[in-house]
Amino acid sequence: CNKISRRRLNIRRHAMIFLRWWLFFCLTILVATVSYYFGFFNELYNKDATRLSFVIIAIYTVSSLYVGMLTNNQRIGKDYKTGTNVSWFTSEMLLSLGMIGTVAGFILMLGDSFGSIDTANPETLKEALSSMALGMSTALYTTLTGLILSQALKIQLVNLESGEDND
Repeated sequence: CNKISRRRLNIRRHAMIFLRWWLFFCLTILVATVSYYFGFFNELYNKDATRLSFVIIAIYTVSSLYVGMLTNNQRIGKDYKTGTNVSWFTSEMLLSLGMIGTVAGFILMLGDSFGSIDTANPETLKEALSSMALGMSTALYTTLTGLILSQALKIQLVNLESGEDND
């Protein structure tokens, strides 16, 4: 009888873990929808010259769905532990891609900005500053996107692994 009640508690706990993942995923969709409504994706498209932020968003979306599949597998009693290493690697990769975007943004910012400056002509100064601003915005937006989405994926993975304690 005690074994049956323990089994029921595990089923409930795994169902709650799946529901937490689902709630977090729906919250992510809500944030993405509000961001789209207020023009964040348009701003991101215009300010990220490398478009690396969209690669990060796409990888996050696929990885988040994969963690959802793993969470569901845990809920129904299938093997889910083999896929968690890939997901942890992916969360670190999102962070790394954000840092690569930072370096690319700095290269864009500093690359040819100073070579074409004519100190006597204010137009060349404006062009150089404009080029530097695009590079800096690329650096900052890719870093921000990589940091936020890496942490969001890690939250989902911690939720998934919270069910491993009593398995």
